[in-house]
Amino acid sequence: MTESLLSRFGKIPDIHQNPLYAQAMQHIGWKVLGKKGSYLYLRKLGPLCVARIQHHKTLDLAWLKQARKENHILTTYVEPGLTQTHFNQIGFKVEPFANSKTALVDLTLSPKTLLSSFKQKTRYNINLAIRKKELKIVTKLFKNLTSQELSIFQTSRQNWSKRKHIIGYEENFILALIKSFADSGYLHFAYHHNDCVATLMILQNKNSAIYYAAFSENLGYHLYAPTLLTWTAITNAQKQGCTIFDFGGIYDERYKKMYKNWQGFTKFKEGFSPTIVYYPPTQLLLGW
Repeated sequence: MTESLLSRFGKIPDIHQNPLYAQAMQHIGWKVLGKKGSYLYLRKLGPLCVARIQHHKTLDLAWLKQARKENHILTTYVEPGLTQTHFNQIGFKVEPFANSKTALVDLTLSPKTLLSSFKQKTRYNINLAIRKKELKIVTKLFKNLTSQELSIFQTSRQNWSKRKHIIGYEENFILALIKSFADSGYLHFAYHHNDCVATLMILQNKNSAIYYAAFSENLGYHLYAPTLLTWTAITNAQKQGCTIFDFGGIYDERYKKMYKNWQGFTKFKEGFSPTIVYYPPTQLLLGW
């Protein structure tokens, strides 16, 4: 089962190599070079550039060298895809930008089988939230969101960031993703009476659903809204034909300093008994 899951996951182009993601990056000021599957993202800093290529399947090193020279790229971060282990020697090992470790749930299993595979506490929280009926769950395709719902989501993000003292995705990037993935992204809302207490953003990439951003009020945690929203997202992804649910990044012990604030929600994600996947180390190329 696990081998089949990993094999299927390895065949899906990474979200960072999706043309819709590239479109969102362009919208917030990044230049995109290369072709689908090996996009290079550039950002100008005066006369120089910084660049990164993330989770590519293939990479023409001669082309990359020429691109670095033509664009005066000062630093290039190469974050290999799952099969790109031969990149271990091309640069200095550094902390990554994209998630370096993720967790997968096999959506080819039935909802009943999936639920029974989760850790006991996670199953209990899902069933309790459903049984108590204190939460109203609303699921909206990006293109069907109202301006009020967009505002609710942004407020949820802002409140969570202030309370946790964490700077997450910027508003303009979130809006760019919602625009680019209009036909394949979802926002899930949990309401207690008329108040939104938790939100979850899902991006669909081929036949995988990616847990991209999640926020909750303290009351939402108390009512197990994040757990119920995740279960809702999993079952909704199955209905959309997805075969993999990608938790989009968890704590990576190889980069303890970078991921020190990730341990809490990593424990939450581990409650869904996912299969763990490591990406090869990130490399840094200096100059051109």
